[in-house]
Amino acid sequence: MKSIWIGSNKEMALPKLNKNIKCDILIVGGGIAGLSCAYHLKDSGKNIVLIDKSICGLGATSYNTGKLTWMQDLIYHKIEKNYDTKTALLYLDSQREAIDIVNNIVKENNISCDLSKTKAYVFTDNENNFKNFDNEIMFYKENNIKYKVTDKLPIEYSSKLVLETDNSFVFNPYKYLSSIRKILMDKMEIYENTRCVSIDMGSNSYNVKTIDDHIIESKVVIVASHYPMFIVPYFIPFKTEVHKFFLVGSKVDKSKNIQILSNDKSSVSMRYYNDKGNNYFIYGRNSHSSSKHLDVRDDYLEITEEYKKNFNLEAEYFFHTHDLMTYDSIPLIGEIKPNLYIATGFNKWGNTNGTISGKVISDLILKNDSKYAELFNPKRGLSLDKIKNITLFNFNVGTRYIRNKINSNMSYYDDKVIIKNINGKRCGIYIDEKNNKHIVSNTCPHMKCNLVFNYIDKTWDCPCHASRFDIDGNLIYGPSVYDIKIKD
Repeated sequence: MKSIWIGSNKEMALPKLNKNIKCDILIVGGGIAGLSCAYHLKDSGKNIVLIDKSICGLGATSYNTGKLTWMQDLIYHKIEKNYDTKTALLYLDSQREAIDIVNNIVKENNISCDLSKTKAYVFTDNENNFKNFDNEIMFYKENNIKYKVTDKLPIEYSSKLVLETDNSFVFNPYKYLSSIRKILMDKMEIYENTRCVSIDMGSNSYNVKTIDDHIIESKVVIVASHYPMFIVPYFIPFKTEVHKFFLVGSKVDKSKNIQILSNDKSSVSMRYYNDKGNNYFIYGRNSHSSSKHLDVRDDYLEITEEYKKNFNLEAEYFFHTHDLMTYDSIPLIGEIKPNLYIATGFNKWGNTNGTISGKVISDLILKNDSKYAELFNPKRGLSLDKIKNITLFNFNVGTRYIRNKINSNMSYYDDKVIIKNINGKRCGIYIDEKNNKHIVSNTCPHMKCNLVFNYIDKTWDCPCHASRFDIDGNLIYGPSVYDIKIKD
């Protein structure tokens, strides 16, 4: 898996935490949410510490589409249906404000992250989806949102109905985050390769334990790690679902200032990227639950063949992202216990929602008025439709959990992958090209789902909640906080 955003730009790691420390505010996670929180808090006069299990910016953010758009598929009439027009407009305002925040940060700090303005398009090639467009267009009309309707995209691709808007952007998310990281290094302590494994409430503060048994005592904790590692409080695994989305990219002669998304089942995404005079065309498709379509080779074959067929391009990059989907299309940003905050569930729009979470949480901590606090409140109520979505999420994950417990040997495994019990422990064995055996536990430490082998990336992946591990059992990313190495 090779992300187009990172390339040769990968930064050297900062030191890991090697002692017990105290602080006023601890931020767990150095992606766009965590770094945005840190940026808004940097001049607060508080003693702030940020930790990341790897290097800041190398998590989920560095594998997304790099879009900054308020036109997020046909989302607004859905939010209006779940809530009301006021709520849908408030969410729209939050996304536009997030775009403004990124533009202002880039301008004020002279950040080079290939930020450029684009037109945004949502399209369908299926007449059965026209009703969804009619509902969204009605929302646009009633609320004076500028748009155009046509039947053709600005590139050669089959479409029957196209909705066009202005004032969206694209950028390189990794370059953006690595620049913010440099700004913050002089403002606070940042520890990398420092993995949080537990958060416990003390008498007047939280005690946060790292994988190396060091304790960070903090009055306030912000968990901004894409998928929070804890189950209690809030029970996030039962209120969300992980979706995978696959992307390819390669060099092209010319680029256009456009970004495109389909409303069809295949969820096609398209955009261009210009890096130091080199133009790239990025194509994504086939969003699906991590609990379905387990053999990643099928996704790889499907997207690369389609890339070749439609654009006559060979994929130079192939990567995929994980999106944490909520029951009502709105993220979970705010306080879940006194002085314990989360920023998660960004659906497919992590760049804008991660950005706005920094503003919302910093305002809550600093006791400033927050326009969006109630909108994103993780404790917001449930309706019948939301309960239906939660039920579907849990059915999908529960079904996969049971099926994998019954039979961990997937039908697509060859003789290079073996699942067997060794001394009473269920193990996964991968035999590499040199005939070396790599033996790990086949059980995810997070919620005990059995892992499946990913032939493309040579990883063990959790189909329930998307934790990933390398062939030697080292954690790549969570929600698991533990490796799957076998000590004996």
